[in-house]
Amino acid sequence: MDWTPLFPLTALEPGHLKAHHGVLVVRTADGALHAMENACPHQGYPLAQGTLSGGTLTCCWHNFKFDVTSGACVMGEEAVRTHPVRVVDGVVEVRRHVEVDVAAAWTSLAQAMARVQTGRIARDVARLLSAGVPPARLLAWGAAWDADRGEYGPSHTAALAGTLLGWLDAPVAGTDARAHPVQLVTEALDLAARAVVGLPLRVRPAAEAPGADAAAELRRRVEAEDAPGAEALVRGMVAAGWTRPALEAALYPLVADHFLDFGHMLIYVAKTLDLAEAADAADAGSASPATADALLGGLVYGIACGTREDTLPPWAGFRARWKAFAAADGPALAFAARNAAPLPPADRAALRAALADGTAAEAFTAAAAALTRGAWDDVLDALVLAGATRLARFDLAHDADPTVEEGWLDVTHRLTVASAVREAVSRWADPEVTRIVLAAVHFVAIARPLDGPAATLPPAPDAAELRAIALRDRSGRAIFFAHDVKTLAVAEAESARLGDPLPLQAVARFFAAPVRERPVQRLAHEAVRLVHDGKPPRTLSG
Repeated sequence: MDWTPLFPLTALEPGHLKAHHGVLVVRTADGALHAMENACPHQGYPLAQGTLSGGTLTCCWHNFKFDVTSGACVMGEEAVRTHPVRVVDGVVEVRRHVEVDVAAAWTSLAQAMARVQTGRIARDVARLLSAGVPPARLLAWGAAWDADRGEYGPSHTAALAGTLLGWLDAPVAGTDARAHPVQLVTEALDLAARAVVGLPLRVRPAAEAPGADAAAELRRRVEAEDAPGAEALVRGMVAAGWTRPALEAALYPLVADHFLDFGHMLIYVAKTLDLAEAADAADAGSASPATADALLGGLVYGIACGTREDTLPPWAGFRARWKAFAAADGPALAFAARNAAPLPPADRAALRAALADGTAAEAFTAAAAALTRGAWDDVLDALVLAGATRLARFDLAHDADPTVEEGWLDVTHRLTVASAVREAVSRWADPEVTRIVLAAVHFVAIARPLDGPAATLPPAPDAAELRAIALRDRSGRAIFFAHDVKTLAVAEAESARLGDPLPLQAVARFFAAPVRERPVQRLAHEAVRLVHDGKPPRTLSG
């Protein structure tokens, strides 16, 4: 880049500043010259309006301070871009670099993530996107940040980032198309930063080369809760170049053996693999192995550490029913008959009623019978509609009641888990997938006590309008935004697939209803209940 003359050196006295065409030249008291961008990297206010004290320049708009020699921010957030400067024949000249310093932006982004500086995250995302970094790479990087630091595995970031991949090319009408990907990536990164704030990189085991029975060995280690050993093996699978179908065949059994963490891990399997594939496509293979290694290693670590909810008292009935079904060779028979024929209309209606309105036992019996008849699609459709019914009927009083543990986020999982089951069935061709289906049937059914009086649902809503609502900062907390997006994306897909507006209507009701996002009142009630009465939180489901 050429040197550009700015002004005579005599026009700038020692200890003063002078701006010219976007560049700020600082002459310190000792006569030394330094050049930098005139825009403060915080919000763009002119640094020329600041003050100089020794070698420190202060932006008076927000009191950020910069070392004029290096541009480093000594009080505030990110550094300011500096430029080479010289004097030729008494004229100050600068060689200005206008292109984004990609390496510096990545470094700054990592610092912003560590400090949960959301505005800085957004600015660095905007810089990296303008430099040509694919948004999918940034989404995967954010999920890997979470997976690398989660003490017991990843948070919701993988699910949110994986869902947002499908929204990147669909900006909301009336918004700045340039800001759309910046917002989506920033939302995912902000969630990741908050999930692991203050946590260091988790110590990860070395990758272990997979043997002939690697998938079975992975399953054994997860069942034994050997999280480091399981992570080492799945990292070895990634290093060995295992394809997505091979990885799915190894991962889905892990979430079939137990119903884990409110269904989160089932959802995370597909979303994590989506992100790994997106990173691979975005980087043309150059950086994805490290990303996939982190994503899948963290996922399996989390599965091994996950809460096995099917071992709890509310699942006792399911355990007994599943044991009897498996003893009668039900999974194999059902899988062999898969999609043999749809149910007659009357039987389909009865199945849907059993899953939406029946007891857990009635729902299991009806679903198992339909699976054995080969009507898998009918069961999956009924399960999704039952999940949507839970969301559509949720009693608003429960969310407002500080003595009740369940709230809106709990009930949204009945729909998102149901859709994740459909994904699992489409990707894992094995009789054991039957357990994933029937466990989800039980999960949806035991939430029926959360239903309230019949609610009046809005007319069939427009999915684009609901997206606009979700992206208007409707949710004050990142975790609520994540559930808004995940639930809406599922509702869009399922309403279109089923030709039924119920999933979208249920989400519209969720978006329109009051939502309690600060749980402190409930937590205080739970603390008193435990400390003074020795009782656990009051739950209604199960």
